[in-house]
Amino acid sequence: MKFTLFHFPTACSRVTMDALEEVGIDYETQMVNLHSGEQKTPEYLVVNPKGKVPALRIDEQLLTENSVILGLLDRLYPAAGLLPTSEDPVRAIQPHIDMAWCSATLHPIVRQIRNPQRWTKGETSGILADGIEKMSEECARFAARLSAGRWWYGERWSIVDTYIYWVYSTSGRGGLFPLERFPALGDHAARVRERPAFQRVLKRERAALEAACMEVPEGF
Repeated sequence: MKFTLFHFPTACSRVTMDALEEVGIDYETQMVNLHSGEQKTPEYLVVNPKGKVPALRIDEQLLTENSVILGLLDRLYPAAGLLPTSEDPVRAIQPHIDMAWCSATLHPIVRQIRNPQRWTKGETSGILADGIEKMSEECARFAARLSAGRWWYGERWSIVDTYIYWVYSTSGRGGLFPLERFPALGDHAARVRERPAFQRVLKRERAALEAACMEVPEGF
């Protein structure tokens, strides 16, 4: 199978790229410049009519939505250990619930903080304040669960750790959200970023930005 990932550095497509690196398969990448609106151009809408990233093309078929892509990669390459397994069908579905929570609940809160103007045609201060309040509650929950060197599911890493990392680190980038109030998340972030697969993700993203003559964001 031929895999092509349509992505943008620091966007949530970073989670999909990390999964591909953890799996260890060959894949191609194509950067979609979200800053210039490339995702809404006719050329990209032919690829993905939803006008967003990530999108993963497998041969001639296209997958969208992070939680679905991650679930398929886990199904195709179970030995990579992207998600925990269980003989109990209720426990086995829990990682998929968590990924849906990341995409459907947490991601919109990130957008409230990073891009409140997308939520309104008027003032944005109330939207930002509401996003910060909601994310503070979620980060308190993250910190309690991830303290003492734990991963999201205890002693073993999963791709949900990368997704959670993306949520809180993106919220905190640029100082809009007071991430320093949650030191356990700083420890968790260091563990995520130390993984060889994640280091390869950063290298690929930097190369994509440099090839497009774009600045590497602070805290990258």
